Amino acid sequence: MRTLNVAIIGYGRSGRDIHTHLLNMLPDRYRIVAYAEIDEQRRDMIWAERRLDASVDYTGLFGRTDLDLVVNASFSRQHAEISRALMQNGFDVLSEKPAARNEAEFDDILETARSTGRRYFVFQQYRFSPAFLKIRDIIASGQLGRIVQISLYYDGFARRWDWQTIHAWGGGSLLNTGPHPVDHALALLDFPKDVQVCAAMDCAQTSGDGEDYVKLILKAQDRPVVDIEISSCHAYAPKTFLVQGTRGTLYGGTEHLDWTYYRDDENPPQPLQTRPLRNEKGEPLYCREKLVRHTDSWDAAGPDFDEKGKGFYIALYETLVNGAPFAVTSEQVKQQLQVIDQAHAQNKALFDQAF
Repeated sequence: MRTLNVAIIGYGRSGRDIHTHLLNMLPDRYRIVAYAEIDEQRRDMIWAERRLDASVDYTGLFGRTDLDLVVNASFSRQHAEISRALMQNGFDVLSEKPAARNEAEFDDILETARSTGRRYFVFQQYRFSPAFLKIRDIIASGQLGRIVQISLYYDGFARRWDWQTIHAWGGGSLLNTGPHPVDHALALLDFPKDVQVCAAMDCAQTSGDGEDYVKLILKAQDRPVVDIEISSCHAYAPKTFLVQGTRGTLYGGTEHLDWTYYRDDENPPQPLQTRPLRNEKGEPLYCREKLVRHTDSWDAAGPDFDEKGKGFYIALYETLVNGAPFAVTSEQVKQQLQVIDQAHAQNKALFDQAF
């Protein structure tokens, strides 16, 4: 098995705690050979923990011919600029999300990829979450009937005061957390071209100017409604996934799912009654029945953080080495940014100073 040489830009929560962690779980496929980190203390950490001399700037990687992939885990506001520069200097790139701050910025990245012939990917690892894959299979099985609504809750009750709360730095919950549930939503809708967006946002507990409450409603013709909520105000936060169908309901999180449903062959259709319902004595009845129902459940085999990240990197390896089509396409990421742009436009007062 060929081992790919990887460089990582940034040694923060993403570069160190996500990408370094995941790549080290796949030593037969990936080898980290270089870092770039602007912070001196973290460069010292790289040496202490990895025994690698990190360059001060990503441009220190330019001219190297031994790198198969560069992971761009820089600050969000730098993702587009650095991804383009890397491709212009001969590297294939995996960018952290958000890939760009808006669709126009993303179009520039894609044009650079086309003009340089380099391969470009976005780290949408949630697409490989075992719970999400299981939900997709359950929906496809038809057990829940026609899906009416999908709800995705990314809620909690906490304050935040880091750079991710600053719009000018590419912060705010929609660009920071939003790419994951928006990607899930569009994937479950099968990426329709006519998505309508209704968005409301608020700055509730954040110390910066970035929104920490987001409500998105997505609708497309002949598709279910999708309700996305990202909130720092919800002390009684529900589990992440709720799927409502005409014959069943699914509810749960990344570790455990439950669903209940009924079958048409066990519950014949009720003929419509236009006269008031009554019993044999003529007394009024409420319209109710006891459906024959089935329940099922699913438990994750391992931690979702590791499983979805490994799943992403294993699939990426198959693309880089064996030419397999990659599950997360640039067009899908572009559509995600189109949704985010519409949400920004509908909440213009929150973003006038940032974009």
